[in-house]
Amino acid sequence: MIKTNHILLLISVLGVVFFNYEIKKNYHQKEKEILKLNNLISEETQNIKLIKAELAYLSRPERLQSIAKQQFNMKEILPSDIWNINDISKLYFEKN
Repeated sequence: MIKTNHILLLISVLGVVFFNYEIKKNYHQKEKEILKLNNLISEETQNIKLIKAELAYLSRPERLQSIAKQQFNMKEILPSDIWNINDISKLYFEKN
C-alpha cells in the first residue's frame, strides 16, 4: 500500500520537474531573443555609420558649391559686388 507521503512526494517531484522544464524553455527563448536583438543593434549601428559617411560625403563644400552654381545660378561674391548702403540709396533716388 502506498502511503500518502509517497504520493505527495511524487506529486511534488513531478511539479518541480515540470517547473524546471518551463524555466529552461523560457530561458532558451529569451536567450534567442537577446541574440536577435544584439544582431539587430549591430546592423543598425553599421547603418548609422554608413549614413554618417554618406552625409559627410554629400555635404562636401566643393560639391555644395557646384550644386549651388548649377541649380540656383549662383556665383562667387566679388569685392565689386559689395555695395555701401549710401550707394544704394543714391541709385534709388537718382532713378526716381
